[in-house]
Amino acid sequence: MKSLGLLVVFLAVIGGANFAGAESPESGFFMGGGAHIQWIKGSGTWAEYDFEITNPLSVDSGDPVGFSWTDKVLLGLKPMVGYRINPQFEMQVAYGLNITKSSQQSDTKYDGFTTYEQGFSLAWVQRSVEILGVYFPSEDQRYFFYGGLDLTNIKADFTLYEGVGYEDYFGNPVSEVAAEKESDSVSAMGFIIGAGIEFPSDGNLAVFASAQYSTAKTDDAFFETEDFKVGVGGIAFMIGVKWFAFQNEPESHLP
Repeated sequence: MKSLGLLVVFLAVIGGANFAGAESPESGFFMGGGAHIQWIKGSGTWAEYDFEITNPLSVDSGDPVGFSWTDKVLLGLKPMVGYRINPQFEMQVAYGLNITKSSQQSDTKYDGFTTYEQGFSLAWVQRSVEILGVYFPSEDQRYFFYGGLDLTNIKADFTLYEGVGYEDYFGNPVSEVAAEKESDSVSAMGFIIGAGIEFPSDGNLAVFASAQYSTAKTDDAFFETEDFKVGVGGIAFMIGVKWFAFQNEPESHLP
C-alpha cells in the first residue's frame, strides 16, 4: 500500500503543475516505459483442487492449495514502443518485466529422537507482452483510455527438499538432506482495459500515469498436473515517460 500512496502523491504533484504551454507531437514514433505495481488475482483451480496463491501447498485440510505467497503484489519495469497516428489515436507494445517473486514453505516434526523437515522454495518469474490501442477523447492529449491483449508467460523454479537430523552414539549432531529442483512454464492470455492521464513537457517528453485491469488466465498443465486454471492478471498502476525521439521540439504557446 506504500507504493499506492506514492502514486497518489505523484499524481497530486504533476496535477498541480502548469503544463498549459506544452503539447505533445501530433504523430510519430515514440519509446519509453516506467515502473509498475500489479496485484494479481492468483486464484482459480488446479486439477480437482481450488487454488489460492497465498495458501500453503497442502491437500490435507480441504482448503485451497497455493504456493505460500505472503501477498499478491508484483513489482517491475515496463519498456514500450509505439506510434501516434494522430492527436487522438496511438498504438503501442509494452513488455512487463516483473521482479522474481519468491516464496517458501516448510513443515518440521520431532518424535523425541529425530527431527524431520520437508518443504519447498519457489521462484516465480512473470513476463507479459501488451498490445494496446490508445484513445484520447480530447485533442489536448491529457486523459486517455486504452485496451488490447495481454500475453503472459510464467517460468517457475520449484525446489523440493527433505531432511532428517539426529544425534549419533557419541552425541554428535548428524543431518541428512536431499533436494530436487524442477522447472516449468505456463502461458496465459487475456484482455486489458485501462485509463490514464498524460502531461506533455516543453520538449519531446510526456509524463503519464495509468491504471489497468487484465483478465489473463492460465489454462494448461503445470508441473505435469493438468488444468492449472488460475488468474494471473489483475489490477496494475504505472508511472512512466514517452519520448518522441524523431520529432522536432513542439512549439510552446506561452506568450
